[in-house]
Amino acid sequence: MAKQPQSSFRRPSLGQEVTQHLKRQVVIGELKPGHRLVEERLARDLGISRTPVREALHRLEQEGVLSKRPRGGYEVRPLTPEEVSDALGVRSALEGYAAELASRQAPEGAVDKLEANVDEFEKALDQGDEERLVEFNSQFHLLLYEAAGSPLLLRLLGELQEVVERISRAIISNMDAGKWSTKDHRAIIAAIKAGDGETAYRLARDHVAHGADWIVSRMIDQELEL
Repeated sequence: MAKQPQSSFRRPSLGQEVTQHLKRQVVIGELKPGHRLVEERLARDLGISRTPVREALHRLEQEGVLSKRPRGGYEVRPLTPEEVSDALGVRSALEGYAAELASRQAPEGAVDKLEANVDEFEKALDQGDEERLVEFNSQFHLLLYEAAGSPLLLRLLGELQEVVERISRAIISNMDAGKWSTKDHRAIIAAIKAGDGETAYRLARDHVAHGADWIVSRMIDQELEL
């Protein structure tokens, strides 16, 4: 009997699942900067052996999410102002290019999706629903990249997504930031609808840069830790 070809699909290991779980907890703010993580306690809380937990903690240290404590264990490492400025600087350049491309080649229905998203964002803003604000803000930027029609841009966005969401949550939690986000998003959409690539590029780039300036200044003044 001929052997069946083995599937190339592999489920993530338990260590990888723990890594993603802990990383997600950091991104959404459940595990805040300075939070201590102890291997034995985590294993007990998760109901698993210490080996996958040890693997996850080591991997997250290598990725810069955690740092080792002098007397044992790990803690969530805060982002530095320089890291935030760097991440959002890259994001602003990508965002501008995505908006410019969208103004030239957005597929049918793409602008309608963007407008519907901003409507939902405004509802969440009126209700003070921070979790939905974060959700619709992330969705807006994803829709913008999809409207650009560039698979490369989408891949690059994916590589930045976790750190950018961690930063965006801090920005969006400020209601004033939510209001200017709405205004900026509508202006970007209007430029895309008008086919004005130059304006769309500038507005999208400056929108991210505005958020970067806001959050970095507060980090430097020690009003905020990420």
